[in-house]
Amino acid sequence: MKRVVIFGECMVELVSTSATELKKSFAGDTYNTAVYLKRNAPGLSVSYLTAIGEDFLSNELLFAMGDEQINTDHVYRCSKRNLGLYMVRTDKYGERTFAYWRDGSAATQTLNVMSQAPDNIEMFYFSGISVAILDVEQREKLFDLINALRSSGCRIVFDPNYRPRLWRDQQEAQEWMDKSYQVADIAFPGGDDHLALYGHTNADDVLAHLAPFGIGEVVMKNGAVGVHIVNHEGQFIVPVQTVTNVVDTTAAGDAFNGGYLAARLSGKNVTESASFGAMVAGTVIQHPGAIIPADTLRKAVTPL
Repeated sequence: MKRVVIFGECMVELVSTSATELKKSFAGDTYNTAVYLKRNAPGLSVSYLTAIGEDFLSNELLFAMGDEQINTDHVYRCSKRNLGLYMVRTDKYGERTFAYWRDGSAATQTLNVMSQAPDNIEMFYFSGISVAILDVEQREKLFDLINALRSSGCRIVFDPNYRPRLWRDQQEAQEWMDKSYQVADIAFPGGDDHLALYGHTNADDVLAHLAPFGIGEVVMKNGAVGVHIVNHEGQFIVPVQTVTNVVDTTAAGDAFNGGYLAARLSGKNVTESASFGAMVAGTVIQHPGAIIPADTLRKAVTPL
């Protein structure tokens, strides 16, 4: 069984369902990817690396991970911290507005409380958010871990997922994003992220910026334009089907990444994987919340 470890923060998600009511669940960029990866490739072993608290919400999250068959062998407890939390409001066009309460969450201490580093794994996945929530000392520990994994043959996957509020300034974010790209074997740059962070206005700008890093597989998500892929075989543009019934775009990119990696780890080529990832994302954005019901996804997308 192929083993994948995904690192980051899972938070309590509160979604506005009316002016006075909220729906509670659990989500976070890398956690969403872990769920959609496992659902679409059930034969994989998917572990989530994070820290949680000892509060009742943390306990509920562990049960939720169990329901999704996400391994919790690398979930650590931080007794003095709780889970982060965010609220999301979605407009009639499916676009969302967030409010966060995550400063000092348990996940910000993951590398400090981690007692055993993952090893003997095929793939390690992290994001710009995963890096941003850590202090500098823990970021260095993270990259020590990544370099050790790479030296053992593990493939490193990175999604920048730029959130300006999590960084001291734009320069700091650029430095750590570039450091992350340097260790990546597969990268998922987004057009919006690169526009905000680097001022890149098109796919050529993004790909030119990434070329010196020698990333083996670049998968650029560029909205309705399609998916631009560059690997050792050349450059490909994979069109995506337009979704007319957009309800909630939360986790669209995370779902695409999970679907893409599920296909790649199941032996599909890059274009087949991009089409599959787009199908997963296209299904997710037609329903509210970051993680849609498993049976809803299965009705639209057959697991690999």
